[in-house]
Amino acid sequence: MQLALENMTKSTELEDMYQNAASDVLVALCRHSWPEVAQHLETEFLTGVFPHRSVLYVMGTLSSHEELLNREDRARWETLLAQVAAKSVPFLNTDMWSRELLSALTKPSRTQQEELPEKTFLFTFYGMVLQAEEESTTVRAHLQSLLETSHQWPKQREGIALTVGLAASRHLNDVWAILDQFGRSGPIKWSLHSFSLKVPGPTSEDLRWKWASSTILLAYGQVAASAKAHILPWVDNILSRMIFYFRYSSWDETLKQSFLTANLMLMGAISRNEGAHSYEFSQISELLECLIVLMEKEPQDVLCTESRPQALHIISSLCKLRPPMDTNRKSRLLSTCLRSVFALPLLDALEKHTCLFLEPPNIQVRLPQGLWQPLYFAHSLVLPSVVPCTLNTAKGGPQTHRAASGHAGDSVPGPG
Repeated sequence: MQLALENMTKSTELEDMYQNAASDVLVALCRHSWPEVAQHLETEFLTGVFPHRSVLYVMGTLSSHEELLNREDRARWETLLAQVAAKSVPFLNTDMWSRELLSALTKPSRTQQEELPEKTFLFTFYGMVLQAEEESTTVRAHLQSLLETSHQWPKQREGIALTVGLAASRHLNDVWAILDQFGRSGPIKWSLHSFSLKVPGPTSEDLRWKWASSTILLAYGQVAASAKAHILPWVDNILSRMIFYFRYSSWDETLKQSFLTANLMLMGAISRNEGAHSYEFSQISELLECLIVLMEKEPQDVLCTESRPQALHIISSLCKLRPPMDTNRKSRLLSTCLRSVFALPLLDALEKHTCLFLEPPNIQVRLPQGLWQPLYFAHSLVLPSVVPCTLNTAKGGPQTHRAASGHAGDSVPGPG
């Protein structure tokens, strides 16, 4: 263990690779000498000096790989993390520690796309420390500083949202106020209304804020996931913010995926709440309109996409909530969902894209069982939620029946 500790912080021409190799030795020792390794990590974190990157790497690796620790040691590890986070609260008011923390969180990686275990862990740990902090002013100040960093890269946006969500589990009102304040700030207003109008070739400063609204969407999703039993009074407020950023942000794949991810987290939080079945939600119709728009914007010549199944899962969850949809909206929703699949590319269109596969699939044989399976599964969730309700409503009279058939029957293209 001593050999690993000596080389974890050693500077060489190999830079992080050498330190990571030494750190991996320490990780391997956890299987046999867990108490000694845990004690060393705790000591390193509580010196008052911000820990070395290799220490964060070990913590991140242990946190992200379940197989490294048995069930008993995993429980001890989680307890240790909570204790270290609570003991680290005073460091939030230490300028040097806070600056180094923010620097480590915003330091660019080699490709900006790779998921570094040390950075992923640090976003989680930061949220746990803010969670343990008692003073609202301290929590707000740190979250404000974090939100003012760059939002250019996906892992950065996800990490910021995770920290915000963890802080919200204890400081929900403070987090809500900071997100609201940040959403009203100059850079966000500029990114919402002006970015798409700017001349080509945005500067690096522009790119820092271009996707800030996507970070905010993910943050609201994490807030919903953290609220747990307290989610219902906040759902409509959270949904109204999500809908706003969906409608007024510059449309691109980043915004779309952030919107879907945030809503999946929200639907998961609602489904775990026992009172959701009797709660009256005021924003469901507005959210359904956003999802319809999203599905209508999906390209008709692309099959391998996660967006359709995700949108259909969200729609299926919304169909189970109150108040129920009116007949016209159900018909339009059903029409959009069916068209999104039945209007997907014909076989000759798919043949054109087989060059994208290293091994082009046999479309006739593999398509129904492979690429179509997620969409079939998602539709199997939506149809039972929409069709029976539509048919039952139609029994009320001829006028209602004509409204339903006029939307769904005439506009849905046939499979052949």
